[in-house]
Amino acid sequence: MSPIAVSLIVFVCVFGGAMCGILLRDALPQDHRSADSKGVVTMSMGLVATMAALVLGLLVSSAKSFYDAQSTELTQISTKGHPSGPSTCQLWAGNEGHPRSAARCLC
Repeated sequence: MSPIAVSLIVFVCVFGGAMCGILLRDALPQDHRSADSKGVVTMSMGLVATMAALVLGLLVSSAKSFYDAQSTELTQISTKGHPSGPSTCQLWAGNEGHPRSAARCLC
């Protein structure tokens, strides 16, 4: 699904929820519209926002850790070779297509 379609769906849902809230406000009893009720709703929304920020922060941290691990492994393989296999220099030294002097210079 395209990002514009997702944005439109989210907009419609949020706007529809706001309109339903405006229409249903008159149907609520007076004690549900008191200052105490508004305070509870405000605190609850603050908690939801804090939890969402925490989850997004952990998601970004996990992605960064994965990227760093992949980058380190790629650098290790390209310079020294994989721990369970021959190094790049060993591969080049055994390859007849490359001059041995080039393999000596690079290794």
